[in-house]
Amino acid sequence: MADICLYQYPISPFCDKVRRVLNAKQLDYRCENISLLATLLGRVKRLSPVGKLPVLGIDGRSIPDSTTIIEELEQLYPRINVMPDDPADQALVHFFEDWADESLYFFEVHLRFGLRSNASYWAEQATADDHPKLAPLLRLIVPGVIAKTAQVQGTGRKSWPMIEQDLRRHCQALAAWLSGKRWLVAYQLTLADIAVASQISAIAHTPEGQAIVGQFPEILAWLARVDEVTLIPISK
Repeated sequence: MADICLYQYPISPFCDKVRRVLNAKQLDYRCENISLLATLLGRVKRLSPVGKLPVLGIDGRSIPDSTTIIEELEQLYPRINVMPDDPADQALVHFFEDWADESLYFFEVHLRFGLRSNASYWAEQATADDHPKLAPLLRLIVPGVIAKTAQVQGTGRKSWPMIEQDLRRHCQALAAWLSGKRWLVAYQLTLADIAVASQISAIAHTPEGQAIVGQFPEILAWLARVDEVTLIPISK
């Protein structure tokens, strides 16, 4: 049995995506949370050349990037797949994952760290693994540092009514796509479901996001199906 360790930020949707895949594949693994201070001191750069988490350790070998990790897991553990066999379906999974990673992600960043009403709570979550004496100081800088990614990308430079309208438009499209379907692609749970669910769940964990996502019963029912398969609690 391989020794599998996920190096993670617990609140990261990309780490959540990998955890969900590991759970869907029914693999035993452990998690090692990386603190903000450890990140500032270069721990993540020592784990990954790109300096980002998640990183998956398998028998001492480190694999960075959530998409690359999942591709590797598909090769190593094919008994339960999260990629369909049909090439056209595989292409559709790719599009959904890219939409989640490169578009929906910036909505959750802004909602959690860009909105003042939410920033202090999520800064506390982001520094939960830091030393109690250092965490209060780190919480002062976390929202600005993380929210800056949405500012650079552009979502964070819009007014809240514009962001709200954009997010509602995304949810309307997702709900329409899900109408009459159990899963996003083909007839099985795939990486498309997992990638999108990880981002939508993060969005819905804010009051503003929940107010929008909660208006779409198709999305809520689909999220419950994805969660049932992918949020299996594994204590390590």
